[in-house]
Amino acid sequence: MLLFILLSQVAIGKDNQLKNINSLLQKAESSRRRFDHLAQLGYAKQASILAEKTKNSQKIAESYYKIALALALLELPKESFVYVNKTSQQTYYKNNKLLQAQLKEVKAFDYYALGLISQFDKEMPGIVKLLKNEKSKDAVILLQRTYLNIGVGKPDSAKYYSNLCYNELKKIPEKDIHLELSDFYRYKGTDFLQTKPDSALFYFQKSLAIDQKYKDPILFLDYTALGDYYAQQKEYQKAIDFYQKAQGNIKEQKISPYHFVNNDLYKKIAIQYDGLGNTEESNKYRKIYTDLQNKLDSKRNANIEHALKIILTDKEDEYKKTETNKYIWISVGVLFLIIIFIVVYYILNKNLKKKETLITEVQDTLQEKEEIINQQTIETEQLQLKVNNAYTEVINLAKDNDPSFYFRFQEVYPDFQKKLLDFSPGLRTTELILCAHTFLGFNIKDIADYTFKSVNTVRNRKQNLRKKFGLSSEQDMGIWLRNLTAENDTN
Repeated sequence: MLLFILLSQVAIGKDNQLKNINSLLQKAESSRRRFDHLAQLGYAKQASILAEKTKNSQKIAESYYKIALALALLELPKESFVYVNKTSQQTYYKNNKLLQAQLKEVKAFDYYALGLISQFDKEMPGIVKLLKNEKSKDAVILLQRTYLNIGVGKPDSAKYYSNLCYNELKKIPEKDIHLELSDFYRYKGTDFLQTKPDSALFYFQKSLAIDQKYKDPILFLDYTALGDYYAQQKEYQKAIDFYQKAQGNIKEQKISPYHFVNNDLYKKIAIQYDGLGNTEESNKYRKIYTDLQNKLDSKRNANIEHALKIILTDKEDEYKKTETNKYIWISVGVLFLIIIFIVVYYILNKNLKKKETLITEVQDTLQEKEEIINQQTIETEQLQLKVNNAYTEVINLAKDNDPSFYFRFQEVYPDFQKKLLDFSPGLRTTELILCAHTFLGFNIKDIADYTFKSVNTVRNRKQNLRKKFGLSSEQDMGIWLRNLTAENDTN
């Protein structure tokens, strides 16, 4: 009887843990829909910790997948790939086609973020192949989204893939996929915005109508789409009204004000006031846009730092395990030496002084190794701190368009200019500075904003450099510059 009670309590405990894990995963998904990817990551990480304790392969795999997705959405593709790999090592993953397809989508996002568009294109057909005959709601939703992603990359076949997407959506009752239908209608409306504005308005209104039908509280994407339509028709005041309704919805639903859509709304409103000839209001909204853009950059950096802290616990756990194993082996070695010492003592009856010397040598060796490890750890931490401080300083100088940026950059990366000129002699200073911005990971829009140049000017200059370096259209120039430096360092 007592055994039965104990087994029942264990079963109840496991059920409660699974409920907690499922609750955390649901909160992670809810945060994703609200564009709060940092909260999404936090909930998924908590779920993974509980899942690891239960040793439930399904929940571990699902948690790791949620973490990988959150990191991808936070623009941390390299860290995301770590959890993609951890997910794929779970037994549950190897027998579940939906999870395999979901992981392929995350990998596609990561490749896209790294500028590897060809790899992104390769992942998409794999998702279709995995889910072609799957009937579950989640599988259908992922499949229809994949068709849309493929269509975006193939304009000539966009209509064909759009039809495939809609056919998948029709397999599930409208009430269960109204969010996906709304996204689909907005996609169709955007596709028609330039060529068939009446059709665009029709689909944008359908998107809003279906969200309102099912009382979805998040409507800012619908309002933004309608604002884009009226802006295209040069009905400036109507466009402003919808853009402001979108901003109001963002505030009402407490969606992060540092979301990119929210910031773009201020810029769009400023442009509409330009159309109305209202310079005062235009300047007001442009200032809000500029100030919020700066906060957005800071918030994004803070989110990235916080996200790295969240996942850093895994690395610390791995380090602790490594250290524990190391000390176990050292202890075993010491014990083995002690046993040998005792055996030698009793069997051969060696003199005590010789045995004490052996013990001392063993202890000195162990102490010496531990001191070396501690010293290397301290040196590594100090070096990393110096590198991080210098890198942050260079980034801030670039963002402020500070005249001393390139001089400080050369101090931090003293061999950069020499190696680049060795590869391509005759580069002008302005070209070297553009290469430095690219090397640091800034995109064309960032460089244009920081240097007060137009996006087209920066794009053209960057294209000229690509031609000088002989880069193909698929090669990322920033990665190429860093690889060039790394290859020269090893020669």
